Amino acid sequence: MRMEFFVPHASEAALRLSLEELAARTDPDLKERALFQQAAHSALYGPRWQAAGIKPDQLQGRAALRQLPFINGDDLIAMAASGASLRKSLLTRPRMWVTSRGAPARAKKWLPLTLGDTAHWFSRAQRVLELVAGDGDGAASTVFLAMNEAMPRVSNAPPYFWERADYLAGSRRFEFIIAATSMLWRNHWDRFALQKQPGWLAGSVADARLLGQEMGANTQRLMQDPRHGLFWGEPLDGPEGTAGTQTREARADLREMYGLAESFSLYFSAECREMYAECPAHAGLHLWMDGAIHEILPGGAGTPAGTDALFVDQAPAGTEGEYVVTTFGEALPLVRYRTGDRIRVVGTEPCACGITHPRVQFLGRLGTASAGQ
Repeated sequence: MRMEFFVPHASEAALRLSLEELAARTDPDLKERALFQQAAHSALYGPRWQAAGIKPDQLQGRAALRQLPFINGDDLIAMAASGASLRKSLLTRPRMWVTSRGAPARAKKWLPLTLGDTAHWFSRAQRVLELVAGDGDGAASTVFLAMNEAMPRVSNAPPYFWERADYLAGSRRFEFIIAATSMLWRNHWDRFALQKQPGWLAGSVADARLLGQEMGANTQRLMQDPRHGLFWGEPLDGPEGTAGTQTREARADLREMYGLAESFSLYFSAECREMYAECPAHAGLHLWMDGAIHEILPGGAGTPAGTDALFVDQAPAGTEGEYVVTTFGEALPLVRYRTGDRIRVVGTEPCACGITHPRVQFLGRLGTASAGQ
């Protein structure tokens, strides 16, 4: 039985609207949801906006974001540290909670989700499947091996979202094997996967490498042709390491390890409620403009002090900086949230795949070499 609350967030046509049309849709969305006015009632925003002399009723459209201060992960950690502060920060009662690791590792950013927030994530999961898998050619294996982490980390969630989205959308195309890497040496699920011969492998880059090391000579026999991968947790391309050290690209490593015909890079986070992935053109990850507002805070040598963020759809190709996002979360919208992840704008012109949403590379955490999805 399909759940009535699940409705794909955007039609196929929305993927091909011009940037001007996509940006123009944002202002009516902000007005309809009264995002600024609602957020002002949250203890996360109200006191700091009031201290800055900001009047929420006078904020109009996405241009008004320029008047608002940023928040970051430390603010979410501090909010969750006090039960009273947490209750005062929420706009409505959530249906579930997910957590994302903070810094230091023992700190937690707990994020609330309503049923509507969850439905939004389902729609994004479905979009990722359609983006990377398309309609299929009938020859590819429909078995999808997805590695995850222990609950309640959000890294545990994507395989389950993909499975439900595939079912609720009515396609029921994939058969999912969902396995935790922490159980690899206990129940030996790699042996079962070897029998099932998946055509898709999904997981963090670190877990994919770990599985390959564990399977040894059997790694090349794990998958059925054509072999595809969907990976997150660190960039697939470009230099890794520190102090300018060049190491082999993860995409090349995993292609050789598993004999992959094609790999896709994925970004997601508990905070964003989003999933961004490469399309078959492999020219950056598409940032969906329907459902979130994306900014980039330029950084690096030569950046003038006081430089404000740019909307990603207006940023020149090659711009690098911190990814800043504003979401329409029902339980807790994030307004100008500094993710701590570094991005580079690849392009804002229509992609070769036909999708018009901007494309970026996720370069990793600020000051580190791996992304913190």
